[in-house]
Amino acid sequence: MSAQPTILVVEDERDLADLYAMWVGEDYEVITAYDGQTALDRVSEDIDVVLLDRHMPDITGDRVLEEIRVAGYDCWVIMVTAVDPGLDIVELDIDDYITKPVTRAQLTRIIENLRVQSRYGDDGRRELQSLSNKMETLEDEHAVEDLTDTEAYRDLESDLKELSDSLVDGIDDG
Repeated sequence: MSAQPTILVVEDERDLADLYAMWVGEDYEVITAYDGQTALDRVSEDIDVVLLDRHMPDITGDRVLEEIRVAGYDCWVIMVTAVDPGLDIVELDIDDYITKPVTRAQLTRIIENLRVQSRYGDDGRRELQSLSNKMETLEDEHAVEDLTDTEAYRDLESDLKELSDSLVDGIDDG
């Protein structure tokens, strides 16, 4: 990432998009898109972080995310949405998921955490953090007892443990 990362704010509620842009605009270059199609038009190799609303009237955030990944852009994607997280987030290729309302402190902390992670290369740590964030998001929203009854959650736990163990083994071998 460059010294001043570029953030693409994708939010169909203009006032909210402008608020997010203002919050992060002091520390980052900001590009704003008020709908999914504009987001797809504006995403590029120059984008470091995408703040992505999940439900938009023209193209859903899930679809925008899919198009970003298919195009091969390696940006961090943070889903910022009013949609409570369900087990379907396990399948989304996102780095974090925040439920609205979001505070300035939450947003800037998550972005800064991603920036710190990016400094340490990507030997599986990004995926580990993504899996960990998904697990934390689900556990914040649902009873762990209910989650452990689902195959998707058990798979998430297993993937997290497996990746964590392989990273630890890699450190031990190095």
